[in-house]
Amino acid sequence: MTRPLTLGIGLVCGLAAQTAAAQDADQPAADQPAFEFETTSVRETIEPGPNIFVNSQGWGSASNVLVYGAEALDFKGTMSAGFQGNSAVSADGKTVYYVSGYYSRISYGDAEHVLQIFDVDRLTPVEEIQLPLKVAQYTADASLLRLSADEKFIYVQNSTPATSVTIVDLNTKSMVQEVPTPGCFGVYPTLEGHSFSTICSDGSFMTVALDEAGQTLGTTKSEMIFDPDADPIYLASDRYQGDLMFLSYNGNIYRAADASGTVELVTTYPMTEGTEGWLPGGYVPITVNEANGVAFVPMHEASEIGTHHHGSEEIWAYALATGTLLYRSPADQVTSVYVTDDAEPALYTLNLRDSEIAKYDVDTTAKFAVKKAASHGGIGFSTVLETAALQ
Repeated sequence: MTRPLTLGIGLVCGLAAQTAAAQDADQPAADQPAFEFETTSVRETIEPGPNIFVNSQGWGSASNVLVYGAEALDFKGTMSAGFQGNSAVSADGKTVYYVSGYYSRISYGDAEHVLQIFDVDRLTPVEEIQLPLKVAQYTADASLLRLSADEKFIYVQNSTPATSVTIVDLNTKSMVQEVPTPGCFGVYPTLEGHSFSTICSDGSFMTVALDEAGQTLGTTKSEMIFDPDADPIYLASDRYQGDLMFLSYNGNIYRAADASGTVELVTTYPMTEGTEGWLPGGYVPITVNEANGVAFVPMHEASEIGTHHHGSEEIWAYALATGTLLYRSPADQVTSVYVTDDAEPALYTLNLRDSEIAKYDVDTTAKFAVKKAASHGGIGFSTVLETAALQ
């Protein structure tokens, strides 16, 4: 009984469909709605507004600078370069500088190291400068590609493994010179002029003074600032009241002044004093909010150095004026931090385990406790994030 009924329904439906089709065929073309073709287009510029830039470094594929809206972490687009890229952002946020390697056979063949200049609004490369085949192929860090204070020069860290810094004139789009920096690594430009300092393996800093043409005027060497055996420091840094701020693997903050032409130790903040079993963790583990004088540091449970790149389960807020720990906020495997300098700041983090960028609200009325407010996945191998200073 069931099968004949089903067949009958199918026949009726088929006849009805044929009848409807015949009626449509008989209908004049003028009475039928016109077919509308879909028009595709490409945006000429990204959405306006402040951005946060994430360097997603490629070791087996292209590197990318990912652009997110600073308010809600809405994804705006990407700027692509070669392998193991390092990036720097202009103060107005309109230009990204990206240095990376291009290899014809990936692991062998012809090789090029190139500095590319991108228009952020259009996510488009506008200039390209060939560099010596010496660029440091290292986990991304802001100290490996730095702009001078006036953005006339950009400094490129080299390592073959002999260390040096390539000086590029951004006005003429040409290489000026290569400065040898034996036994020293990382570039920290001064806030005025064209000098830069670099961390040396004996715990001192070397400072290189450059003239207006980018040529070397002279070099100076500081006293020992930190003990590289007992208390090594991260490459990552920030500034507070004009001074450089570094963090050690043991959780000590080193404050160093570079305005005189030679780096000098100002003071040391023993951030973990009185709190056993906790150490900094991550790749960019220190960021300082200028307006409030508060350092934010990702921390994880550990008793001996050696886990300094591990993700952290807390973010500590530390008052620099008083040298006191203000608050310990829970966090989610944070590996890099960046805070804005506003009186009411926003804190951004990277989480390598979950490939995530997150934004945290900062409660300035509650000892600078932080709470996750937004997040976005798919950041890849990302260790550096920043906003533009003037956006």
